[in-house]
Amino acid sequence: MKIKYPKLVEDAFTVAKQHGKIAPGKENDVKARIYQVMVDRGMLNELGEPTQLAVDKGIAGGLGFTNQLGSLEEFKRRWPMYAEFDNSHFMLIDGEWMTDSYVIKILATRKLEAPDSTSEERLQAEEMLQQIEDSKG
Repeated sequence: MKIKYPKLVEDAFTVAKQHGKIAPGKENDVKARIYQVMVDRGMLNELGEPTQLAVDKGIAGGLGFTNQLGSLEEFKRRWPMYAEFDNSHFMLIDGEWMTDSYVIKILATRKLEAPDSTSEERLQAEEMLQQIEDSKG
């Protein structure tokens, strides 16, 4: 069963996935733990709604992905791996900064070639490249 988590939980999960390893099949366990931590720390109420504390801390609109919290330049400062790419490769969709397949291909290829990449990071990079190929035709 797929559980729908609040946007703050999904955003935190995206950040966690980009900065760490999440075992395949454990995504819902991680999201459930993120949800519980946010409730325990007073960022979400038990209905999944952002609290005043979350608003005061500046995360009620998301964790740095949304246009409400910054421009593309701010996004690039928060995620320096995107800084080198021209702004024409980015678009704002539903309040979130997205990139085109050109940027994804380059970053995924670098991850595959990096000697310090983990097997999970390489697998994720291969899957991204495969998705781009599959979407072509």
